[in-house]
Amino acid sequence: MAVAGLSRVDARLTADVLIRTDMRGIFTHGTVALRRYVQLMRDGGIDVTAVPEVTNDGPAWARIDARRAVGMVASHYGMTVAMDKAARCGIGMATVRRSNHFGAASAYTVMAVENADRPLIGLAMSNTDVVMNIPGGRGAAIGNNPFSYAVPARSQPPIVLDIAMSTVAGGKVASYQARGEPLPEGWLTDAEGLPTTDPGVFTVTGALTPFSAHKGYGLALLVESLAGVLAGAGVTTDILSWSKVSDDTCDEGHTFMAIDVGTMMPLDDYYDRIDELIRRMRDAPKAAGVQRTYVPGEMELDSEAVSRREGVPLTRMAAENLKGLAEDTGLLDSLPFDLP
Repeated sequence: MAVAGLSRVDARLTADVLIRTDMRGIFTHGTVALRRYVQLMRDGGIDVTAVPEVTNDGPAWARIDARRAVGMVASHYGMTVAMDKAARCGIGMATVRRSNHFGAASAYTVMAVENADRPLIGLAMSNTDVVMNIPGGRGAAIGNNPFSYAVPARSQPPIVLDIAMSTVAGGKVASYQARGEPLPEGWLTDAEGLPTTDPGVFTVTGALTPFSAHKGYGLALLVESLAGVLAGAGVTTDILSWSKVSDDTCDEGHTFMAIDVGTMMPLDDYYDRIDELIRRMRDAPKAAGVQRTYVPGEMELDSEAVSRREGVPLTRMAAENLKGLAEDTGLLDSLPFDLP
């Protein structure tokens, strides 16, 4: 990224987000995308010199213009602003416009629960280019609009949900295509709005399905309203695909929220109650053959612990992309590790 002109500070921040995403086992949104991000930097879709700025704000809210910056840089700034507002007002919200793909939404909600001064509840969301159909529709009409929340706990693992509003993320469809495998039923529709198991259709005329039909569709509209309309960002077909267009900004929008629970109730009371809630979920009766149940984010926490002990695993696609990027930038011989 530095070779492409990004400052070392922004390059380090972006790398940290992508590597930790891999460490948490979210391989579709980690280093596998780095080669594409660098291409966007080189072609002008991402402005490597951009510094996101607050354009107007109030005590508990702010509107931010990313100025076509790297999505991770703009989003880290957006959540930081929301957290600062929450520290003063108990709740903070920041919207971001003129941004780019921000990776895994949980990268920013985890910032809130890991806040050193005082753990916060965090929410993060983004709209995307249209990749998902709507119930009864034909073709893509709205983004799958990722959403995450994170809830801090004390003696139990934090609750961290990170989802897109489609049945599966587009990255999973791409991984099936790379392996030459058919998709499970219900993930994708073709140009006529009919179910298909051919992953190759997705990048041509296909559309992802919303999870639980009207439920995923309704939540996608909520994200579009908050991260697109309210942020002043692109909406649905206004947004360019970060995977297809290189020389112009995606104009994605994001919204970040932070809540200081200590302003609403004594922290000890909160921690006692949230720990008990999580404990009840983990101790709930288990189906035959099931040894352990999880709260959202617990599997990712386990994956991160393994990565810290044993190293960060790379998928074949990520390794191929990183090797290609190293060749593109003339850094293959400088890598401190071997790639297949």
